[in-house]
Amino acid sequence: MGTSLTLFKVFNIEVRVHWSFVLILIYGAFAYAGSDSNVLFGSLYGVLVILLLFVCVTLHEFGHALVAKYYKVNVPSITLLPIGGVASLERMPDKPIQEFLIAIAGPLVNFVLAVLLLPLCFVVYNLDTRLSGAPLTLNNLLGIMQTATPAGLVIYLTITNIALALFNLLPAFPMDGGRILRALLAMTTSYVQATRIAVFVGRIMAVLFAIWGIAGGGGIFMLLIAFFVYVGGGSEREAVESRAVLKNVLASQALTHNAAKLYTSERVNRAVELVMNSYQTDYSVLDLSGKFVGVLTRARLIQALNTVGSDARVVDVMVPAEQIPICSPRQSLAEVWEKMAESGSRDIAIKEGSEFLGLITVDDISEVFQVVGAVMNSTTPPQTPSSAPQPSGATNA
Repeated sequence: MGTSLTLFKVFNIEVRVHWSFVLILIYGAFAYAGSDSNVLFGSLYGVLVILLLFVCVTLHEFGHALVAKYYKVNVPSITLLPIGGVASLERMPDKPIQEFLIAIAGPLVNFVLAVLLLPLCFVVYNLDTRLSGAPLTLNNLLGIMQTATPAGLVIYLTITNIALALFNLLPAFPMDGGRILRALLAMTTSYVQATRIAVFVGRIMAVLFAIWGIAGGGGIFMLLIAFFVYVGGGSEREAVESRAVLKNVLASQALTHNAAKLYTSERVNRAVELVMNSYQTDYSVLDLSGKFVGVLTRARLIQALNTVGSDARVVDVMVPAEQIPICSPRQSLAEVWEKMAESGSRDIAIKEGSEFLGLITVDDISEVFQVVGAVMNSTTPPQTPSSAPQPSGATNA
């Protein structure tokens, strides 16, 4: 996603705008620069049109986000891009009906906005003396919405909200329509199979979008959407298939029982020795009584070497235990992976009550995934992606 600027925060959801958003503002300015005799007025009008359009897009994403939060799915942010918006869900909902309602909420918001704007359309249409006597046909409306007038602005927003709702309902996974399709399929088949079918249909739609863009009907924006659908669908399919593998493995099975540990009394140079003589990257840190007090990650180790040197104490550069998420040994690796995504941590402390059993890292999950996936592939048709999973929040566009 690159660099994004946070605009505001509502319902504990950050609304961000990607740096590339400026491109769509420039496009709007150029698109309307010639629609009025005053080029500056036309350009400013074009920027206003884009800004109001993305207010509608933001409300669309809040439709997804608020329904998701109702089902206890955290949504940390909404990011606005030149091709639309993305509401970032930390995990997928538990039931297909929940995904169905989350997905359909966005287009429903656009339909509601269009209905609310309709009376205003009739008002501005009748007040505009240039339109008096002109029949209220679709062709006339499409012509009016290209003009830099109040009537053009209101009609543009009304028609665009209807178009946004209908376009998002196309079965192009991971767009809303594709998620609706997956949710309906998941009611009668496995979640993995439903995702595969939805991705296959979505990729057909992506090819059609690309053809449309190349033929001149949608231009560069349609090509970008086609790319997003094709790549995004494949990424989510891999995530779903990865979760299907990991949910059959308990956290206790992924623990490395002979993993090296560090103590608060030791220096950073001890960690350097361990790194040089093993493949282990993150180390649990214990106090002299054997209590888990933190983790020294590779990133913290490198930072310490660059800033304070190898004689620094481990306790001074480690990540405190309070910042490390905790899981039970009886939880599945899928749950551990989701907790990593929610917390942004690459390490999970496995505890049985107050007893610290060990540390599970992203690298541990990747290794288990590759081994279990290979076993499944050797006995059944391919069920898993070729690459190891990395924790990331689910997205809903």
